[in-house]
Amino acid sequence: AVVSTQSGHYGRDIVKDPYYSLNKLYNATLEELKNLPASYPYRIETERLTKERMSLLENAKSVLEFEKSLNARCIENVIQEAKSELLLVRKLPDWAPWEPLVEEAPEEQWKWPIS
Repeated sequence: AVVSTQSGHYGRDIVKDPYYSLNKLYNATLEELKNLPASYPYRIETERLTKERMSLLENAKSVLEFEKSLNARCIENVIQEAKSELLLVRKLPDWAPWEPLVEEAPEEQWKWPIS
């Protein structure tokens, strides 16, 4: 397994410049979010979270400090999450989950706990 010299974690490929990678991913995500309705809750929350993480990244003095600000998570995992988020944001306009349902949901669909 590969060991990250930045964090000491095993298993992921080491990212040579995690600051650059994350900054690029976060900026791309914020740009893609503009394609979603401004009132869509996912857009609102994802913009908030992405901007918060960008701020943490900009203010961190080291990779370890940034990881600690995210509860000691491996920077390579954070980068993978950012990539996955960006892929999802790019698919959402095709799915349009903010649109009304095509037909009425079954009566028990939102009941909890399930009987």
